[in-house]
Amino acid sequence: MIATIGTLLGAASAQADDGYCEHARGVATSQSALLMAPELYGTVGYVEQPDATDPAVSTNGARLFAGVRIRLGGVYQGLITRSRASADCERHTALDRVVGATEARAQAAKAKVLDDALDEATSMLGEAMRDLDARRAGAQDVNATRIRVDELRALAAEAHRALDALPKSSGSLTGALASYYDADAAVERADGRLRAAQGWDISLRAGYNRFFDGVDRSPYFAAVTASFNLGWLLQPSANKHAAVGRRRMIREGDGGTELDAVVASLSATVERETQREAQVKTLVDDLDAQQRQLAQIGGDASRRLRQTVWFEWVKLHAEHAYLEAHLESLHEVMGATGGPK
Repeated sequence: MIATIGTLLGAASAQADDGYCEHARGVATSQSALLMAPELYGTVGYVEQPDATDPAVSTNGARLFAGVRIRLGGVYQGLITRSRASADCERHTALDRVVGATEARAQAAKAKVLDDALDEATSMLGEAMRDLDARRAGAQDVNATRIRVDELRALAAEAHRALDALPKSSGSLTGALASYYDADAAVERADGRLRAAQGWDISLRAGYNRFFDGVDRSPYFAAVTASFNLGWLLQPSANKHAAVGRRRMIREGDGGTELDAVVASLSATVERETQREAQVKTLVDDLDAQQRQLAQIGGDASRRLRQTVWFEWVKLHAEHAYLEAHLESLHEVMGATGGPK
């Protein structure tokens, strides 16, 4: 009956294990493996070279050239790539927590109404059984009351199960969004470091270089190679502008980000549940008025009818409590998606 935010992104328990983090970390591990691992290389063939005794005379000789290279710049880029994946995972998880927190508040409000009503419902069942013993009511009346009580218990149990599977809501949802913005900023910082890491490199090489020309020389070699791109000096200011633009893009919500998609879905949910909340409130008020009218009539028949109306009122009251809490949480999130200034 209730369209919850779980229909937008799935249940929070499923979100926590939706494969996003596994994919992000798997891709990062795959990319960093090539960046961080040593590189083997080799060449074999004929190379023209000068004669050792007379440089003016060149001879052709077979040559084997092989070795291993370690790029310190690649190792650094690999570490940043993995760090970025962790920040990306945290950003995704943080958004799930925010979305789940709105649902948790709503389920908690619903569960409270049902829990509070169960004591009175159990009392009604006991009263119906005493009426049966005193022959003031029939077995059908008792069975009907028991079915209604069991229905409330099932609804309460379902609300508690849903609540247990969701992240607990604590404090302001505005504050809960801070973890998303922090993680998004961490992703942007990692991207900036990756861009900057492309401007320099230090390579360590060692290997075997053998000429098969009979000349006695050491075939082993080792070398350190460093490179630096002068464009690196221009990157800090450009990366700063990129970070500022990213924050503005998130704040204005027109960057096609994951948060933008969620906010769009939340907007549709708010509109839908606002209409439903008004309808349910009308029904709750109507049943409340019927209970007051039946209380004035008196008699066993009127009491049993009032109890029947009460059970329906409790279910609608629980739904209304859910919708009120959910809408309040959604408005809080919608008002907070402007992000950091």
